[in-house]
Amino acid sequence: MLIHAFDPTDFMVCHNLAVRPLIMSPSCIASVDEGVHAMHTRVEDLSLDAVREGQFRSALTPRARVFMLGFMLSRRMTITDGYGSQLGWGDEDRFIRIYEVELQMEEVRRRVAPAAPSRLGCIWVAEDGAASREMLSVMFGTARHIVTVAIIHSTNVLKADASLYDRFAETGDLSAAELYWQGHELNGHWEILLDGAIRVTNDDELQVLLQDCRDVGHCLPSPA
Repeated sequence: MLIHAFDPTDFMVCHNLAVRPLIMSPSCIASVDEGVHAMHTRVEDLSLDAVREGQFRSALTPRARVFMLGFMLSRRMTITDGYGSQLGWGDEDRFIRIYEVELQMEEVRRRVAPAAPSRLGCIWVAEDGAASREMLSVMFGTARHIVTVAIIHSTNVLKADASLYDRFAETGDLSAAELYWQGHELNGHWEILLDGAIRVTNDDELQVLLQDCRDVGHCLPSPA
């Protein structure tokens, strides 16, 4: 079995799950949605300068949205809500650091493993087990729901050791980033980068997640 960590404060994810228990990568969405297809360019096909400037041309993954936030904060851009009020961020340095690390990871991917899916255009899943659940809990605390999923479509996939990513983020050791993209093991904290689609397979877990989505104020479609 596989697991994925969902954020109940992410309206679009919650809305999509309420309509259908299915989450797709941007490239997968573009294959079935004419509107997205018309604007879609894979992250892998963008120039590195376009990625650096946050010029994504498709739907955004959750990681790409965090990347965009870090990009805007690094440029001291004003970020507002839908009503024109300026938003504040309590941990701006963290978002900026994520932007910097993910940009470097994308640079290394293009050099070391150009056929691998970009971290900015993929879905994350992990093999179910105590070690994987602990890894996700360390990453997200109680902020996300760990839900059982299955891969129903795969265009591209890479299994990588997240502890190599952590080492690179903490030390700047480029060899750790290279080993990550080459699929080597450090501490066996495996994550699966998927360009494709996943489906939530446990309805009880899904309903708990959707209720938490509603509890934070999302107005979701009624169950079919």
